Amino acid sequence: MTAQHSVTRIAPAWDYRPGPDVAFAPPPGLVAAQGIAKGAAAAGVAAAVSGATEQDIERAVSAYLASAGVAHVWTITNVGVGANTRVCFPTNPPTALAAAERDVAMIDVHPITADGSWGDCTRCRVIGDWPEATQALADLERIHRDTLVLCRPGMPAQELFGESEKRLIAEGFELLDLLGNIGHSLTAGAAYLHNFIDAGNATPMWGAWAIEPFAARGDVAVKVEDLVWFGRDTCTVL
Repeated sequence: MTAQHSVTRIAPAWDYRPGPDVAFAPPPGLVAAQGIAKGAAAAGVAAAVSGATEQDIERAVSAYLASAGVAHVWTITNVGVGANTRVCFPTNPPTALAAAERDVAMIDVHPITADGSWGDCTRCRVIGDWPEATQALADLERIHRDTLVLCRPGMPAQELFGESEKRLIAEGFELLDLLGNIGHSLTAGAAYLHNFIDAGNATPMWGAWAIEPFAARGDVAVKVEDLVWFGRDTCTVL
């Protein structure tokens, strides 16, 4: 045996083959990574109280990630309160801005697990007595759930975008995403490989995609995000 053949092959944590030959079920590593992302987002939501700063909330997320064995994220943990809830972008890290007595907190988490799998989850919390914000979040979450039901293997990304956008507009929401989308593809080691869920992307959706409507109604900005596995014959919300 040559030295070359004695070397153990180093490969990605899970195989990704876009197209109709993709796996029926989501890879276990992806499922685990998304479970951690959801738990970390919940920890951030729990820490989002009046007086807590964005950096306080980020520390709560980081503590949860560390307890779950996560040492790295694939982009920053986005945290927004006050006016910062209207921007969710890698160039806007958590600040010393504190949540008001009546506010919305947004937390977007992106863990990388030890086996190289990536997760992505966003949750919001309404702080204090703000009926308009509570209703806006409930309405966005309902539209999001309805959008997830519409997912089907291999559908064009632009079709899912159109269905979501139609519902958002009908209920008075304005899309806030700086790139005009409601999500993106996600693989172990790369986000955006198959671009975004937007009006111009006809890419068939196979494998993992993050669905993340980010919108405002009046003074209230809200966002929610889940991963969907577009498998060979069915879609699975993780």
